[in-house]
Amino acid sequence: MVRSLRVLVTSTHYLPGYKGGGPIKTIKNLFDSTGHEVGFKLITGDRDLGDDSSYDSVTIGDWNQVGDIPVFYARAGKVGYKEIFNEVYSRDYDLIYLNSFFSFRFSFFPLLVAKALKQKVVLGPRGEFSEGALRLKWLKKQVFINVFKLIGFHRYIVFQASSCFEEEDIRRVLGNHVDVKIAEDIGSQEFVEEIPVRSCETLKAVFVSRISPKKNLLAALKILRTVQSPLTYDIYGPIEDQEYWRECENVISSLPSHLEVRYKGSLDPNEVVRSLQAYDVFFFPTRGENFGHVIAEALCAGLPVVIADTTPWRGLQKHGIGWDIPLNNPKAFSSVLDELAVMSDEEYRALRERVLSWARNKFSQRDAVEANIALFKYAYEKK
Repeated sequence: MVRSLRVLVTSTHYLPGYKGGGPIKTIKNLFDSTGHEVGFKLITGDRDLGDDSSYDSVTIGDWNQVGDIPVFYARAGKVGYKEIFNEVYSRDYDLIYLNSFFSFRFSFFPLLVAKALKQKVVLGPRGEFSEGALRLKWLKKQVFINVFKLIGFHRYIVFQASSCFEEEDIRRVLGNHVDVKIAEDIGSQEFVEEIPVRSCETLKAVFVSRISPKKNLLAALKILRTVQSPLTYDIYGPIEDQEYWRECENVISSLPSHLEVRYKGSLDPNEVVRSLQAYDVFFFPTRGENFGHVIAEALCAGLPVVIADTTPWRGLQKHGIGWDIPLNNPKAFSSVLDELAVMSDEEYRALRERVLSWARNKFSQRDAVEANIALFKYAYEKK
C-alpha cells in the first residue's frame, strides 16, 4: 500500500528507553497499528529519562531503523537543536506530530520552526493539562501557557485528546475555541493466557510507574495505613525524584507489621503484563493520566484495578472490573483493598476472568486505530 500521508513525530523519549513510561508505549503502539497506512518518522532524545549518558545501542545524531520506523536521536546541547531544526526545516513530511505541550526542546522549538514554515501541526498534551499535573510546578507551567497563548499558537494547532475528559482539560486551559479532536491512545495487544490460582491469604498489590509526585505513590502508601488485612505492595519503576522517594521510604518504615512494601526496581516494558499476572490487584491512585497504559496492561493481565478517578478509566464498578475512587476519599481505597483480601477464591477468580474478558474485547477493536488515522487526515486536510 502506498503511504499517502507522511508524519514527522517528535518525542522527548523513545526506544530503547523505557523510563519515560506511557508516552513511549503510546508512540510504539501507534506505529505498530497504523504504520501500514501512515508514513512515520521520529525525532527523539539521545538518552533515557534521568540518564547522564546517551544510548550505546543506536547511532546518535543520525537516522536509525527501529522496527519499521526511521528514528533520529538528536544529541544533547546546542548541536541537538541544530539537528532538530534541520529535520523540521527539510519539510520532508506532510504534518508534524508533537507529543508534549511543555517540552521546550521537542515541542515548543519544533513548533516555532514548523509555524514559520506554515506546516500543519498536531499536538498531544499527554495528560499535561489535568488538574493534578498542572498543580506540580504550577507557576512555571502557567507562565509557559500564557506565553503560548500570547503568541497565538493555540489557534493554529489541532490538539489530540485521548478522551472526552482530556478534551475538557485542554479547553479549560486554552479556551473553548481551540481545535480538539478525540483519538484514544492505542492500547496493549498482549493478553495473559490464563488466570493463576490465588496462592496465599495475603493480598498481593502492585504499583508500576515512575516514582514521582504525579504518580502519587506517597498517597498510596498513606492509604495503606488504614488497611486492616495482611497485604504486600510491590513497587516497580524508576526513581525519578529522589527527595520524593525519601518521603515514601519514611512512610514505609512506619507501616504496621501486617503490611509489607518492597521496592523491586524497574520493570522491562516487555515483561509488564506477564509480571502483573502474578499479583492480585493493581493499586494506583495517580493524580492524572491522559490514558494510563499501565492500567490497560493490568487489565490485559486480568488484574482488577483500584485507581483514582483522574484517568479516562471510569465506571469500572459498572463493568465489574475494578474501582475508580476520588482522591479525597482515601478510606474508600483501603476499604476496597480489605474487600478484595477477604473475597472468596471463587468470587475472586470470577472477577479476574471478567476483567480479562472485558480487556480482550476492548483492545481487540479497531476504533482507536481508525480514530488516530482520521486525526492525521483531518489535520492535513484542514484549511
